[in-house]
Amino acid sequence: MVIFLFVAGITIAQERGGGERPSRTEQGRPGGNRPQMNPEEMLKRQTQRLVEDLKLTKDQEAKVTAINKKYMEKQSFDWSKMRDASDEERAKMREERNKVQAEKDKEIKAILSTDQVKLFDEMQKKREEMRRNGQGRMGGPGGPG
Repeated sequence: MVIFLFVAGITIAQERGGGERPSRTEQGRPGGNRPQMNPEEMLKRQTQRLVEDLKLTKDQEAKVTAINKKYMEKQSFDWSKMRDASDEERAKMREERNKVQAEKDKEIKAILSTDQVKLFDEMQKKREEMRRNGQGRMGGPGGPG
């Protein structure tokens, strides 16, 4: 019986490709079979979240859309490079990404009222805490939230 289970385990492992794991780009993102959003959908979603959370005016919404569009290209990121990079290279990539995000946040804050800036900062703080706690971009288990 033990030998049978051992042989069955080896056979299954070989059928899966000898234990090699597909890269993230082959697997897709963690979290199941969720279709990846195209850039336009991402732009719309980012803007809509700010419109709802910060109660943006139509004028502010138009400006935020323009800012998001401007930074979308700068923020496109090849995660496979991050995976294959050394720790030092990863730190540089992270630093560059954070720098671009800070520029974007500064431009967004420039069009917000004082109260909206406070809310925006709180949102950023919550998002950072969630990321540090391993809940990632989608709010952890159970989807967005």
